[in-house]
Parts: sequence; structure tokens; C-alpha cells
Amino acid sequence: MASCDKEDTNQNPYNNRPEVQEETSTLNSIPPDNFAALHQNIFSKTCANSGCHDGTFEPDFRSIESSYYTLVNHPVITNDQAGSFDYRVFPGNSSASLLYERLTTFIPNTSGIMPLEVDPGSDWEQKKDQYMNDIKTWIDGGAHDMFGNPPHNP
Repeated sequence: MASCDKEDTNQNPYNNRPEVQEETSTLNSIPPDNFAALHQNIFSKTCANSGCHDGTFEPDFRSIESSYYTLVNHPVITNDQAGSFDYRVFPGNSSASLLYERLTTFIPNTSGIMPLEVDPGSDWEQKKDQYMNDIKTWIDGGAHDMFGNPPHNP
């Protein structure tokens, strides 16, 4: 007859395992003009509210992907009277981007300067100048996606 020694069932095999330090990334470490930060800080909180850019019409700010792809190199639907704008966001040129114009200038025959309304929880009013500068910097810097990739040409 053969037998095994009785194992010590009270010993946890993971007791001597070294502690693992998890590295976490937060949006606080992402530059404010990165599209991920723009979506988190501005578009999702201020623009994707009910009745506005909530998927009922473009640009669609519900997700980071829909935000990016309905803005960058996307043709405009509304325009100023001179027809000055071809794209909502024209990479590298905020003055040729309807998005930036709608944040700074009243365009006749539109609903007004964006955002039209600000929901509770949005810090747009307190950080408006900073956020507008972040959007301008992002556009003028080439309107890269959240991973830093340049946009595709139209």
C-alpha cells in the first residue's frame, strides 16, 4: 500500500506573493487639448444633453467616437450667409472650423452661440475661456483623435 503525506491545508499558497502595484491612468494626466479630455470635460457634460447633441442630430456627442467622427472633416449642415465653412472641424485651422465659430459668434439663421443651455453638473460657465482655448488648441494642432493620430483627409 502506498500513501501520501497529509498536506497542510491551513497554509495559503498566496501568502508569500509580492504585492503588485497597479498603475492607473486618469483623465487628469491627459493634456486638456487631447480629444479624450475634450470629450470628458466638455462635449459629454455640456453638449450631449437631452434635446441637443444627444444623437437626435449631428454632431453626436454621446460617445467619444461619434463625437470625433461627426466633427472632424465632417461637412457642415448650417453655415453663415457667406458660406464660409466647409467643415465642422477643419484640422489645423480653428478660424475655418464651424465648431469654433459657433462657440464664439452668433450666426444668423442658427439657434445661437453654443452651448444654448448648460445642464447642472457642467462647469462650462466657470471654465468657458479655458475650454474654448483647449478646443482652439486642439483644432489648430491638427485635430488628432484620442490616441494622437492625425485625422484622415476628406
